[in-house]
Amino acid sequence: MTGDDNDSDLRIERRRGPSTSTLSFSGIIAVAGLLTSGVATYNAVQNDIASLKRGEQYQERTNERLSEEIKSARVEQRETMKEFNEKLDRIIGQWPRGGKR
Repeated sequence: MTGDDNDSDLRIERRRGPSTSTLSFSGIIAVAGLLTSGVATYNAVQNDIASLKRGEQYQERTNERLSEEIKSARVEQRETMKEFNEKLDRIIGQWPRGGKR
């Protein structure tokens, strides 16, 4: 009877936890999941960086375009003011000097 008791004790110990192959397979799946998650995170970060770079380039182009438009508007404003001052000078030149008394 002692031999049977030892065998049943050993069988019980073997049945307590998962087998080594189960642990290895679970470990492989866990590592694969982590790798997949890491790759997905890396790709998401790369996409975010690319989006930020595109946004920066768009902003730079927009700033350059607006700077050119502002320069053009200032040139037009100077020309308009010059024409206005010339007309005003002509009107003042034609104004009667003495005025009514």
